[in-house]
Amino acid sequence: QPPVNGAHSTHPTFGWGGDGGYVYQKAYCEFFVSPDNANRLVSMVTDHPSMNLYAVNNAGNELRVGVEEGGATALTWGVFPNREILQPTIFDPSTFLVWAEEAFSLWTTMWLNLYEMDSPSYDLIETIRDTYYLVAIIDNNYIAGSSVENGGINNKNSNSLWQKLMETSHAVVQ
Repeated sequence: QPPVNGAHSTHPTFGWGGDGGYVYQKAYCEFFVSPDNANRLVSMVTDHPSMNLYAVNNAGNELRVGVEEGGATALTWGVFPNREILQPTIFDPSTFLVWAEEAFSLWTTMWLNLYEMDSPSYDLIETIRDTYYLVAIIDNNYIAGSSVENGGINNKNSNSLWQKLMETSHAVVQ
């Protein structure tokens, strides 16, 4: 999800919660990566203190950067007239671990069943399931990296999560 800093609650893409409010969200991205790319992402996040990384592989090995033990963080929230602040989405490391177990099991229950045992596709999926990390990255600087400015989209911030992910992925390709 892209960062949003004070979009009107009626914004056609990012709005929610009713009229008259403002919504906010931190950039958040979740995906599977190889161990080498997980280590590149650890370096990237280490260099950007506004970002947090949490990753786990199928064996339960964890990588953490900027994530406090047991610390949950808001990902989306909204401010509305005559209501308390609403916080519908959080990131909680313990909940992430539960989701990771399910996500890794899907490699077996959904994907391995589609291919013949010992086929190249079966072996690839097994390798992904057994070695890759499920990674979650949060950029807490929703203000500087905001995608919504004056009702439009702005992804030109050179320090945004998306920009840094693109730079990191281009470095891998080169």
